[in-house]
Parts: sequence; C-alpha cells; structure tokens
Amino acid sequence: MDNNVNSIPIKNLCLYVDRFNPPYAGLIQNMLSICEKYGITIRSASSSADHLSSFDIQESDLCDMAIVLGGDGTILRGMDYYRTLCIPVLGINAGQLGFLASVEQVSLEKTIARIAKGDYIVEALPILKAKFPSGHCLTAVNDFSINRSMMGGILHFDLFVDDAKVAHMVGDGIVVSTPLGSTAYSLSCGGPILDPGLPAILIVPICPHSLSLRPLVVPDNLSVSIAIGALRGTGPVVSADGAASGTLRAGEMLSIIKDSGSCRIVRFSDHPGYYDKLGQKLGWGSRG
Repeated sequence: MDNNVNSIPIKNLCLYVDRFNPPYAGLIQNMLSICEKYGITIRSASSSADHLSSFDIQESDLCDMAIVLGGDGTILRGMDYYRTLCIPVLGINAGQLGFLASVEQVSLEKTIARIAKGDYIVEALPILKAKFPSGHCLTAVNDFSINRSMMGGILHFDLFVDDAKVAHMVGDGIVVSTPLGSTAYSLSCGGPILDPGLPAILIVPICPHSLSLRPLVVPDNLSVSIAIGALRGTGPVVSADGAASGTLRAGEMLSIIKDSGSCRIVRFSDHPGYYDKLGQKLGWGSRG
C-alpha cells in the first residue's frame, strides 16, 4: 500500500449515505454542525441527494474527501462510487460490524478536527477488474463471485491461473477476492484472512463437491479465469462487490486481473492497526 503522509487540510467534504438504510437524522445534523464549526463545506453525493435534500445541502461529487456514514455495505458502495473520481473515502461506522470503517461515531468531532488540519493518511488499496466475453469490464474493491442461479443446477466450471488449468470444479460457484475482501464473502465460504498489503488474489470455491478443493492464493500479477461448462438451466450470476452485474452462458469465460487503478481510503496513524481491529471486530478477545 502507498501511504500519503503529506495530506492536505480538508475544506470541502462530500457526504455519502445509503438511501435504502440511511443513518438517523440526528447523526447527520450533528456532522453538519461539526463541519461548520471547523470551516468545512459539506456537499451531498449525487446518489444520496434525495435523502439529504431536507438538510439543505448542495449536491456535488467534487470535493477533497468523501465521508461515508454507514455499515460495511454502505462503506463498500461508497468506496466503489468515489474510486473512479480518485477521491479518498473516510468510512465512519454507523452500522453493526464496521470492519471497513476508519473510525466510530463517538470520534466524529475529533475526526473532523483532524482532517481539517490535514492530520490523516491516505492508503491506496488494490482493486480487481473482470472482463466478460462481450469485452465489457467491471471493477471490484472486495470481490467478484460467480453463483449458480435460482433456476440453474450445480455449476461445472474450469479454473485457470494464467494459461494453466488448475482444476475442474463442481459446486455452487467461486469467489475471487482482493486481500481487503478476504474478511467478507470469501471468509464465510471458508477462505483465509489476508493482510490487505499482500500482493495477492484469493480464490475460494463455494460449496465444492470435492473435499480436496481448497482456497488458493496467487500473486496479483497473474490472471484468474473461470470457464463455464454445461448448464442445466439458466447461467450463473456474476456479482461485483455483492451487486449482481451479469450472467454467463455455457462455454463462456470470465477473466479477472488486478486493475491498474486503486481505491483510496483515509486512515489515522495512531488508530488501532489492522490486526488490532481484526481481533476486536471478529470478537477473538471474547471468551468462546
């Protein structure tokens, strides 16, 4: 990860909230008041404008930094939204787990004060790019998954790493993940947890019919391809960061590589590191 320690004082913020599960109005109003106190102009992300219209915030996606208020799902969508704009994202946990969040709600004023002074770090995290047979491409911060459809049977597919056929797989699908995404869908499928700084791509089968099939970690300079075999119904669904984004037919292949771009997130040098957060968020310090 590339760290930028020479951060600029923030004067303009964009606020991103999930219109399907927005934070309560009191939290938003409190944030607006704190930003005003520290001389920061706040605008609404275009996708959040409808929900934030009652707060009399100007709509704009042009800013020095974006703040995402919500849980991990909202923060992930905010990261996807601002990635193409090259705007760093600060996630503030207003949900449950908050693994992707940099800070908790209780630290809101302290956080705003610090970014107003330029006291923060921007980390560049790798992203993945998937290419469909049509040539259409998608990117993902966490992962791509191929899942059998509700009207389809068990999937048969071949896994390739570069030009080498690694395995023929039968099961419900497969997850191809960044190290950051290793604590998301791939973890629930039995995959390992990877340090976000590792130059790697994680491949995890979903409910494979062979017990010998295990998660695989490959260098991120290699390509990962999945070729779909014969189908007994409709084709599998391809999802990017949990959002259904297309389907595949028998004989088609999805190719995944590390993208040349990155996702920029805001961190603080004196906050708990990745491994401190890992133990806290996953409850490993509690008696089980």
